[in-house]
Amino acid sequence: MRSLPIAGDDAGSLESALGLSIASHSGLAAPAIGALAAAAESAGFSAVFVAEGHGDAVSLCHPVIAATRHVRVGTAIANAALRPPVLAAKTAAQLDQASDGRFLLGLGVGNDVMNGRFGLPPFPALQMVEEYVGALRAALAGNPEGFDGQLFRTGMVPFDSPPVRAELPVYLAALGPRMLELSGRIADGVILNLMSPAQAGLAASVVRAAASAAGRDPAAVEVVCVVHVCLSDDPDAAAAAARAVVPRYVLHPAVAKLFGTDLGAARQCALAGDRAGAADCVPRHVADAFVAHGDAAACAARLAEYRAAGVDLPVVFPMPVGGDWGYEHVIAALSPAAASAGWPAGRAERVPRS
Repeated sequence: MRSLPIAGDDAGSLESALGLSIASHSGLAAPAIGALAAAAESAGFSAVFVAEGHGDAVSLCHPVIAATRHVRVGTAIANAALRPPVLAAKTAAQLDQASDGRFLLGLGVGNDVMNGRFGLPPFPALQMVEEYVGALRAALAGNPEGFDGQLFRTGMVPFDSPPVRAELPVYLAALGPRMLELSGRIADGVILNLMSPAQAGLAASVVRAAASAAGRDPAAVEVVCVVHVCLSDDPDAAAAAARAVVPRYVLHPAVAKLFGTDLGAARQCALAGDRAGAADCVPRHVADAFVAHGDAAACAARLAEYRAAGVDLPVVFPMPVGGDWGYEHVIAALSPAAASAGWPAGRAERVPRS
């Protein structure tokens, strides 16, 4: 069950709902991102997200909204630590208005290494996220008393025009058990990442149990899982690309817990700017656990495993193979519209266009 209905006839069935994530660090210009979003909507994807690398995922939602009519649009994820909650509320309200109520705000907290580079001091992540969501929701709801926390305090926040939805959905990125539980208690959805299907299933159970314990309907908390995809008919190239994904995340402080092994050598290479060397230090089974790679059939089968494990919305996150991000190929090959019609995967010309 979804926490939000999927709008439009192009969205596909609940059982086959699929999202697409476009990376800000792909280097694509805003018009190109909008064009990919339109192609994904025509191909039957039900949501389009922007992933924040070293750009601004929130601002890049504007071209996605302008180019689409039905799909949900959101961030997966935006670093909350870079944006005061009142600013996030104002920006989210404008995006929701521009999209006629299709926007969702996906938030995370980054990692200590990158936040330090941004000039941000360390902070208590759980407390910060809980108060951040409280302050953001108080602003959207027009609470006359504002929000009074230990980290955030606000008065009533004025808007030029009332938000389209005072209860605009807020999703939280979660990896560890405490953030998963917090997501179940307070969020409209959780965004999982860097997880195998089995790990995602266990995480979903934690979220739903926490929601139930908080007196909420567990089915009302949507479980989203970002699935990295390296699509190629060349299995060796796809496997190599999958290993190259891992160094993007070895700066996370909980890397050993995330991947179940010591990746210290890969981390040192990544810190030195040697991405190729870092990839060489990654055991293949680490990448195999959370990266779907291979041809269209192999990637589609892996996405089905996430659904079977309890994920409501798998989100395809294309990664470069041989330097090519291949968004158009991924959209065509994994098209929900083509799959529901029984078309062969990878036939771009068979994807319906609006």
